[in-house]
Amino acid sequence: MTLQPASGARDLNPQQVKKNHLIASKLSSLYQLWGYVRISPPHIERLETLMAAGGISNDEILKIVSDEPLGLRPEMTASIVRAASSRFNEYERPLRFWSTGTSFKCNEGIDGGIDIEESFQSGVELIGTKEINAEIELLSLLIESLKIIEIDQEYKTTLLIGNTYLMKLILSSIDIKNIDKIKKILIDLDYISLNNLDLKEEQKQFIKKIMDMRGDPEKILKSLKKIYGSNNYIENLEELFSIIKPLANDKGIAIQLDPTLGTKYKLYSGLTFSLISSTSSAPIVIAKGGRYDDLVRKFSSSDQNCYGIGFSFSIDK
Repeated sequence: MTLQPASGARDLNPQQVKKNHLIASKLSSLYQLWGYVRISPPHIERLETLMAAGGISNDEILKIVSDEPLGLRPEMTASIVRAASSRFNEYERPLRFWSTGTSFKCNEGIDGGIDIEESFQSGVELIGTKEINAEIELLSLLIESLKIIEIDQEYKTTLLIGNTYLMKLILSSIDIKNIDKIKKILIDLDYISLNNLDLKEEQKQFIKKIMDMRGDPEKILKSLKKIYGSNNYIENLEELFSIIKPLANDKGIAIQLDPTLGTKYKLYSGLTFSLISSTSSAPIVIAKGGRYDDLVRKFSSSDQNCYGIGFSFSIDK
């Protein structure tokens, strides 16, 4: 008999369980104060739902042996959007949901086998609001959440913000054939691969300039306006940062804009963000989220109120 847990899975001791549930309890109390109600999506869903309309790769989902294609949820947003577009379709928008639970990701192990990544998550979803008020509300709640969980001040925290439309704007200005390779280089900050590309030196220098463009939001937006001129996306970000930056600074959270910020899942269409805590060894992403209007639209039976934004904390981390 094999007495070890599955590869990648782990046993939690009583102290770890107690700490995790204490953090989850504090967060849930805050969510409720902000008007969010609890929803509990199933652990098992149809693969069609879990793949989030192509936003999540089939290979990253842990499958269940069944007569129909089922799997364990790798995150909870897709399931909540599915419920909002079906069971809660007639409810007045916006919908404010919070949830806490375990998710399961499927990673390739060192030996080529499957590693299970089990994560205890807590997060919120705001569905049905288009205006920038949704971004302001979610980021304000994220910032307030840090005060509730009381992270030690020795772990400096940074809120890193990007926007998928900024990435599209950047890629549209680069006149080369293999645009997908350039996108990966930008997201990974891969200077070595860029130097090895068969490109004119002028093009390489422009791409390097974009890769180095991260930091103070006001300075980065000013630089982007010099290159691309003003547009709705840049103006909305200027408005957003004018409100969010003082709130973050007041809580001791650094805030940065990264026009090439990438995400593991292709769920997002618009604002994306990661909350990063520095440690003595390496930075840790403790929360992440973004706007997923396209996902809501693909699940919805109509084109009205197809807007969504949310975030989730990785409580284990």
